[in-house]
Amino acid sequence: MLEKIYFWKVKRGYNAPVIATAAIVASLFIITIGTFAWWYYGLKVPADEKRAAQQQALRKRQTDLAAIASFYKKSLAGTDILQAINVLGEIRQNTLTLSALGVAIKNRRFICDTRFCAVGFKIEPGTILTLPVINFFGKAYSASVPVRREKERTPANDFEYSKLALPVTENKLFIQWSRKQALSLHSCSEMIAYVNTYNSLFNIEKGNKAQRDGIILFKSYPASAVKDKEAALAGHLPFRGLMSANWEMQIDNGSDRFSAGAPEIKAQLALYKQAWRDAFLIKKIESTDKGIKISGGLICKA
Repeated sequence: MLEKIYFWKVKRGYNAPVIATAAIVASLFIITIGTFAWWYYGLKVPADEKRAAQQQALRKRQTDLAAIASFYKKSLAGTDILQAINVLGEIRQNTLTLSALGVAIKNRRFICDTRFCAVGFKIEPGTILTLPVINFFGKAYSASVPVRREKERTPANDFEYSKLALPVTENKLFIQWSRKQALSLHSCSEMIAYVNTYNSLFNIEKGNKAQRDGIILFKSYPASAVKDKEAALAGHLPFRGLMSANWEMQIDNGSDRFSAGAPEIKAQLALYKQAWRDAFLIKKIESTDKGIKISGGLICKA
């Protein structure tokens, strides 16, 4: 009996360190779990959320800046009025030169955008086809004969000149914006009032399309697709508040409103008479069956 008690006491004495060790291990495990939870939920998760929010804000800012730049680039694209006048003069001069060379021109078609012009000529029946070289803003261009399309009986032009490069493809305001300089913009309300006053001088009956020769017809009124974005990012870029509108003008062949004969000269006079020329940007000049149509953008600020 005494031996059993003796061995029982020995077992109890040797179990005490094991229990203490287990308790220590359990405590360390609990402390480790608690420390990890505090680090993960108290530090890492908030830091990750803050980093994700910062990255999202950065991406949004970059997206908004790109949208603003795209709007300004599109709105400020085009040649100014003086350049458009020079383009019309160059087209007329080359037409007169071809006539002086003996080319019997029946009609002439042309279209110009912000970079190039294309001019085509139809000659009188029975005329010998010649392909003279023309000089467009100091550069020589050879003519080409268009290939007849399948559905066409005869090509629209007997010969034509394509890719006639314009010497200046960017206006002053576009250059100032690209260099991050300040833009001198007129008030949109003043520009709309000016256009309405200019058009009223022709005493045109409202809605009479046949009497729209020479007026500035708004296709859209001044607006900005990035106004809110630009205001929100005022601390990251200069706030210019640019707004853009689209307009067009038709100059008829038989018009005598501008006291000139050739439609190119009429169009030149119509453009030259504009009071605020820097606000009008020309994006396209093209011949029509009626005469010449000029279209472009009007820029201003709210």
